[in-house]
Amino acid sequence: MKLHYPKKPNQEALVLENDRHWRIEMVIKANEDDSFSLVAQSGLKDKPAELNKLQGPYQTLDQALAARGAIAQQLVAKGFAEVDVQPIWSLQAQAVIKRLRQERGDNTGNYSFDPSDVFFD
Repeated sequence: MKLHYPKKPNQEALVLENDRHWRIEMVIKANEDDSFSLVAQSGLKDKPAELNKLQGPYQTLDQALAARGAIAQQLVAKGFAEVDVQPIWSLQAQAVIKRLRQERGDNTGNYSFDPSDVFFD
C-alpha cells in the first residue's frame, strides 16, 4: 500500500459506507507525546461500532493522514464510498485512545542513568 500525502490535509473524521449499510469511521487522534494514532471503527450505521482498530503511532500528522488516505483508497476499491455525514462513534473513538494512553503510561520504562548503579563500592 503506497502512501499518498494530501495536498490539503483535512483532520476531520472520514466516514465511508457500502451498499449493505456497513459503516467505517477513521479519525486521527493526537497522543500525549506529539505523535498521532489512527482509530478505525466499523459496524452497522445505526448501531454502536463492532470493531475497533488502532494504527500508529505516526511521527507526524501528515504521515497519519497519508495512511488514512491509503486505507480509504483500498476501501473504495472494495465498494465503499465516502459520505459527507457526521461521525457517530466519536465517543467510542475517544475511549479507545484513552485506553491506549493509559496502557502506554502503565508500560513506560525508567531509563534514567545513575553512575552509582554500575560501580560497586
